[in-house]
Amino acid sequence: MRASTPDQEAIAVQRGHEAFDLDARYIGWFSVGIVVLLIATAVAAFALLGGFRVPPPPGDTAPHADSPAAPPVAVLQSAPAEDLRRYRSDKSSMLEGYRWLDRAGGIVQLPIDRAMQLAAERSAQQPQSAGGKERRR
Repeated sequence: MRASTPDQEAIAVQRGHEAFDLDARYIGWFSVGIVVLLIATAVAAFALLGGFRVPPPPGDTAPHADSPAAPPVAVLQSAPAEDLRRYRSDKSSMLEGYRWLDRAGGIVQLPIDRAMQLAAERSAQQPQSAGGKERRR
């Protein structure tokens, strides 16, 4: 239903006003379309994300050991702080301790500070050529 008659529109145009009346049906249909689009989007997202999945029983979550195709299962640590302390301790002992890597071949592992000191002493003892690099023939 229009808010003005054709005679009122002609008078409004003569005065310099606009003669357009907005039909409320368009706003209603647009609103219905938006609601339908939102519902369709929610249904599609629900379907794509799996809907209401029922989780498997707690005892059946780990794959069978005899199945080679089963992916490994992540295991949560019961004491991560203790595991981290042990890991760091092992790594620091590797960097700061002495041990044989190959006794027959004479290969030993040194602390990193001592290895850097020995490397610096060796480079200081070797004669340098005029170009700053050692020549090998």
